[in-house]
Amino acid sequence: YLNLFKYLITFFLMVKNFVSVSAVSDRKELAEIGKISKTERFEFPIVIGYQVSNSSINQGSQNSRQPKFTELGNLDRETRDYGLITAVHYYTKNNDTIVEDLEKVIESGVESSSALLQFNTLPPSLDILKKVGKMGFEIIFKVAVSDKQSSQRGYAVWKGEDVQDVERGEVVPLVNQVYDRRDVISYVMFDPSHGTNLDLNLDEGSLAVRFGKEITARGELDNLGLVYAGGINPKNVGKLGRKLNSFFPNRISVDVESGVRVGNKLDLDLVKDYLINYQDALKN
Repeated sequence: YLNLFKYLITFFLMVKNFVSVSAVSDRKELAEIGKISKTERFEFPIVIGYQVSNSSINQGSQNSRQPKFTELGNLDRETRDYGLITAVHYYTKNNDTIVEDLEKVIESGVESSSALLQFNTLPPSLDILKKVGKMGFEIIFKVAVSDKQSSQRGYAVWKGEDVQDVERGEVVPLVNQVYDRRDVISYVMFDPSHGTNLDLNLDEGSLAVRFGKEITARGELDNLGLVYAGGINPKNVGKLGRKLNSFFPNRISVDVESGVRVGNKLDLDLVKDYLINYQDALKN
């Protein structure tokens, strides 16, 4: 019974950890990833990230990394049919738009009780997150970190006074952002790249590693998974995956966006290599 108990505890810890492919834009891309998942039988949950914004929800706008908003409900249903998990990656610059926009996401057909919700801009207030949590989403909270030294790499909305620079920033303000919201979020994400393919620095003294260590050192945050992104691609995901899992065993999820694209178009061969190489890294 003791061994069974240990197994169940390990299982429930591991089931939170996922591998994400972000900026999937249509059902054809989803079908190919579903086929890869079925053929390779990966040992981790695969999350499919669909980007939406205030303008795509309300004005029907679309870019090459976004699906048509009218297709979002169908994409969510088919994602679940393939045994994959939907993550809605939401962009806004205004706290006041969040609740109404996400109500429209649910009205579109997205099953919020089985979906993740990632805020890609604007750290939302605690009050807003509580309202979103009541909708049923599991929330991925991205801490406010950016490459503020580069006008080309530093994402505009992440340049405020409270945002930490990825090279020179302090860990305490980032952890405090998480601590204040700990009861309403499921994951905390460290991503200074914001889709620009900025490399993730995992040296011992880097902000990324210091942040993760501070999160894992606080018992009150044991329920939160750690998600890392930034410059991850099929060639380096094995090395990065091994390194992250050595620092934070049973706590790590990874996310890729630009690293599996060629000419801003999703490359399914790169997606397959990314997933296979990460699985090989975990086995080794």
